[in-house]
Amino acid sequence: MCSNDSPSQKRDGATQPDESTQISRERLLSDYGASIDSLRNTKLPETRIEELVTLCVETQRRLDNDRGDGERTPALVTAVAEAMADLESATVVPEGEVPESRALEAGVPAEEYVLTAAERDDALNALSSLLFTAVETPPASPARTPGAAD
Repeated sequence: MCSNDSPSQKRDGATQPDESTQISRERLLSDYGASIDSLRNTKLPETRIEELVTLCVETQRRLDNDRGDGERTPALVTAVAEAMADLESATVVPEGEVPESRALEAGVPAEEYVLTAAERDDALNALSSLLFTAVETPPASPARTPGAAD
C-alpha cells in the first residue's frame, strides 16, 4: 500500500480524527447523567437546577436517538452562565454562620442567597463539568431524506 492509499489522510494532508479520541455517545450520556446528579446535590437556586436538569435530559434524549444537539448547546451554556452569575452574587459565609433559613430561589436579593465556600465550590465544579460536556456534544446531524444518494 502506498502512502497515497492511506485511508487516514485526506488529499490536502489533513488527517482524519482518531476514533479513540472522539467522544462516544455512551460517554456523553453518562456525563450528562452525572451532571444531573451533581446539580441536584448543589445549593444552586431551585429554578436553575430544574432548568439545567431539563436541558440535560432533553440533550440525553436526543443523543440516545443517535442525534447530536447543537440547538440545545447555546441554551445550556447560557443557563450555566446564569447559574454562575447566581453563585457570584451569593453571600458567602463561614460554615458556622449559615442562617437556618436560606433563600434558594433565583432572583432573590444577594444577601438572602447564602452559601458556604464549600457549597459554592461544589456548585461551580458541577457547572464546569456540565459546561465541558455541553461543548463536547456534537451538533445535530442533518436529517436524511429517504431515497437520497449518499
